[in-house]
Amino acid sequence: MDKGRILYWDSDVFLSYIGAHPERIDTIASLLQEIKNDDDAIIVTSVIAKVEVAYAAQEKTQQTLDPEAEAAIDALWEDSSIVELIDLSDHIALKARSLIRQAMEQGWALRANDAIHLASAQWLTGVREFHTYDTRLKKFDILIGCEIREPWVQQPRLHD
Repeated sequence: MDKGRILYWDSDVFLSYIGAHPERIDTIASLLQEIKNDDDAIIVTSVIAKVEVAYAAQEKTQQTLDPEAEAAIDALWEDSSIVELIDLSDHIALKARSLIRQAMEQGWALRANDAIHLASAQWLTGVREFHTYDTRLKKFDILIGCEIREPWVQQPRLHD
């Protein structure tokens, strides 16, 4: 990947965006705009995010599917200049298994999908930050070699 700024997003960031999470949406929208305006930056995630980001929060709450929400989810994956999907290869699967084993040795729990995301970020050269709202993953930064933190921007978007 030939980009200067590579950010890895966990599925919960996309879910927060689709669900317009009130405490997160401004930061995520600003970050997406930054990436869109910077040809040298990109967001990457594992293709498993397509499965994990299955519905918006309001769909789950109301137990009713909304075609507009599904269209918004699909739109996330369409522009590969902003979000690039990483396939789950055998190499990444083995890295994920290794992370699960290392976590167990530390007395930590690590779910398979989280391990796949962490291993994907570790596998991809140049990932600066792994963005997630899952605070349990922070401790894995030492194992994958990049900072794990919540999404952030230097100057959040002003409300329209």
